[in-house]
Amino acid sequence: MGKSKYIFGFLLFGMASLFAQSNRYDVKSAIVEYAIAGSGEVMGNKASLSGSSKLYFKNFGEVELSEEKIVQAANGEEEEEHSITKIVGNKKYNVDFNEKIIYQQEMVIEEENPLLNLKDSDTLISMGAKKVGAESILGYKCDIWQLGEDKIWIYNTVPLKFISKSLGLVQIQEAKLAVFNVDIKDDKFKLPSYPVKVVDDVLNIGPEGEISHEQDN
Repeated sequence: MGKSKYIFGFLLFGMASLFAQSNRYDVKSAIVEYAIAGSGEVMGNKASLSGSSKLYFKNFGEVELSEEKIVQAANGEEEEEHSITKIVGNKKYNVDFNEKIIYQQEMVIEEENPLLNLKDSDTLISMGAKKVGAESILGYKCDIWQLGEDKIWIYNTVPLKFISKSLGLVQIQEAKLAVFNVDIKDDKFKLPSYPVKVVDDVLNIGPEGEISHEQDN
């Protein structure tokens, strides 16, 4: 079955991780656990997805770990995806559970990049997003931002809900637990005991938010 990777894996965690050199959050630390659900049609076939994800960060995002577990079903077949991404300073670690290896990559951000900090409403507007309202999630009042057909609910710079329409699927990711400014044990950020492979490509984030790769000499 072909993969139908859902957009917010990049929109939320991927984008946030690219801007790891600045304080991305207005809160010192957080533990957020999400439920994921989706349904629709992919290439004319009914499809669904379900799963969960977790977001842990401390020191205003200097150290962050996100984990996603998803089951996608279509044509009577199921496909499981499990991913973990960890950020420590300017280093990004991606866990490949199939190859049982961890890829380490360095991130470099140009100072002129206007997207260094997603907590600024001007930054969201510069991305083309519009503030369309407010709503409480788990008792936390969130601003609702819309970008195209996608919506994101943000509380103090921390996303608590997402609705995405892509590849024929409507996908919802919503926080079921959220606690802020708490002490988080180091084992929450522990990666599997896989060998680490350093990737020579360096992620460069340009002034327009574009991503380029440079090969180390």
